[in-house]
Amino acid sequence: MEGRVRTPVGAVCATHPDEAAVATCTRCGGFLCGDCTELVGETPYCAPCVAVLRREARPSRVIQVALALNVAGLVCLPCSLALPLPTLVAGLAGVVLGMRELRRIARGEGAERGRTLARVTTGLGWLNLGLASSWLAVVFFGFGA
Repeated sequence: MEGRVRTPVGAVCATHPDEAAVATCTRCGGFLCGDCTELVGETPYCAPCVAVLRREARPSRVIQVALALNVAGLVCLPCSLALPLPTLVAGLAGVVLGMRELRRIARGEGAERGRTLARVTTGLGWLNLGLASSWLAVVFFGFGA
């Protein structure tokens, strides 16, 4: 039973005094009944502490890498003379991963601090896709010549 906080005999839920406590919030130490217990991994928390954890959590590595890929895609665009493959891949990754992260945040599974990062990544992804498409149109169809 390493890492588990034992609930004293006779303890009652902090929110529902008529219910027996089955767990203790790991963050604040409040007693929780079965309805109030929210598990993060295998660790019990109360709802207010879960909200604090979500606010303070770091954005996911996936969205950070997708943002870096999109910045690199913008930088690589002038370097690719014929086919802007890095920019296309970065743009597609930015749109897909950014939208996925925004959905995770909306469902309560992602860190709130990652919302702005996900929006920027999605926007840069669309920008990369637009620029790469324009570049391909110029290369293949010779617009403006």
